[in-house]
Amino acid sequence: MKLRHQFVALAMLFSLLLVLGLGALLAVLLRQQVEANLADKGLALARVLALDPRVGQALRRADPGLPGYVERLRAQTGAAYLVVTDRQGLRLSHPVPAAIGEPFRGDDLWPTLRQGRQHCSRWQGTLGPSIRCFAPVPGADGAPLGAVAVGFLQGQLTRLYRDQIGLMAAAIGAILLLGGLLGGLLLRRLRRTLLDLEPEYIARQFAQQELVLESIAEGILALDREERLTSLNSAAFYQLRLPLLRKADALGRPLAALLPELARCLQQAPADVPFRFQVLGQGYQGQWLPIRRQQHQVGKLLTFSRPEAASGLSHQLTHLQQYAELLRMQTHEYANKLNSLSGLLQLGHVAEAVEMIQQETEDYQALLQDLLRTIADKPVAGLILAKFSRARELGVAFRLDPDSCLAACDSHLSASLITLIGNLLDNGMSAAWANRQHRAPRVLLSLSDFGKRLIIEVEDSGTGVDEAIADQLFDYGVTGQGGDHGVGLYLVKETAGRLGGTLEWRRTAEGFTLFGIYIDKSGLTDSTWNPS
Repeated sequence: MKLRHQFVALAMLFSLLLVLGLGALLAVLLRQQVEANLADKGLALARVLALDPRVGQALRRADPGLPGYVERLRAQTGAAYLVVTDRQGLRLSHPVPAAIGEPFRGDDLWPTLRQGRQHCSRWQGTLGPSIRCFAPVPGADGAPLGAVAVGFLQGQLTRLYRDQIGLMAAAIGAILLLGGLLGGLLLRRLRRTLLDLEPEYIARQFAQQELVLESIAEGILALDREERLTSLNSAAFYQLRLPLLRKADALGRPLAALLPELARCLQQAPADVPFRFQVLGQGYQGQWLPIRRQQHQVGKLLTFSRPEAASGLSHQLTHLQQYAELLRMQTHEYANKLNSLSGLLQLGHVAEAVEMIQQETEDYQALLQDLLRTIADKPVAGLILAKFSRARELGVAFRLDPDSCLAACDSHLSASLITLIGNLLDNGMSAAWANRQHRAPRVLLSLSDFGKRLIIEVEDSGTGVDEAIADQLFDYGVTGQGGDHGVGLYLVKETAGRLGGTLEWRRTAEGFTLFGIYIDKSGLTDSTWNPS
């Protein structure tokens, strides 16, 4: 059986069980209601007959016509029997004439005769099992002169119940029929929606499609009718440098919100005709095809590539050459230091050699001691130590404010702090190194969780922020460094914002550039801030 048929069959079975369960419950409630209605009717008849003047007179003086009178009333009311008893419980009327004068059977009569109570009960009487109701016949002094009993046999209750249950069964049948019709309509809708394909086949095709998309070097974007992103491959995500941390975060978002320039070009370009567009200054060539279903366009499929792919390789080669030059300079520097150490040792100047080695490691040991004393969060301390090593490679003086302090955080806050501190230090070291011809490159890091705020400040000796981009400095893709930059400060701003903080920058009195992050600790819940 096909899966969609199984789905509809299970839905129908569930509906059937639900309706039958509710029907059984309603049947029980209906029987109770029919029984309660008969009891109410019997009690009302008993009250009316107990107040009948002729019944009261018959209890004071013998009335031979009372049985016939009561029997006529019984025939009109539909009761199985109407029985009038005197104070001693002897029957004065009964549907069976031979039972007149006999004691009333059952102890449920005596609460009415002795206490004047009106009530109903179940009893197995001379006419069979029945529901019978009692009402006292009041005397002049208020004491009961006798009692009236009204009974309905079990057969009467069953007939009423069957009549009602028949109507309910018809309603249940109509509901089941309607459910069957709706199930058939649902099956037809599923067949149209799934294009008469099985879900297993669709899942397999979808997985294969994902593999094919990921294996293509060109960027591929799929859009729906409203130009929301429905699918993209990794090549598209990384080439367009979408301002998101994960590819899945882009799905469902309007293209105009993510890449407004591409959205405008896509609206102007005709289908199946190559066109050029730019994203963050990078040129691309692409074309789009309409996605059609039943002769109606339901979306667009865009493919694109970078015609200047070779320039990207050249850019990477330039970075490698710069890094190689840096390594060459460091190798030359350390070779000179090793030669100096070798000469000092050969001349017997051991103390001077030891002093030179200690001077070389002094800064590293000082930072390590400061970290152990001030930074309790191990991942953040490890990051700072790694950035110190990177600063030494670049020839940038790195210093941690000795008054810094940071308690241990949980993994979520620690990961956010690594993003904040790491990007600010990278930007600071790059700016300081770029300005090394005019000022000795240096970077100062200060951390503090004293008081009500968590403060992160990075000060560098760079030239500062260009006034032309100062207002858009924290926007995605905006950078004063040139090249493949413009993401770090955007990530810092977004991460700080998620923590309820702000990112600011200013020039200090000494002419340094200071970037600061200020986070209100009251906005950090216990699940993100756990100082030790």
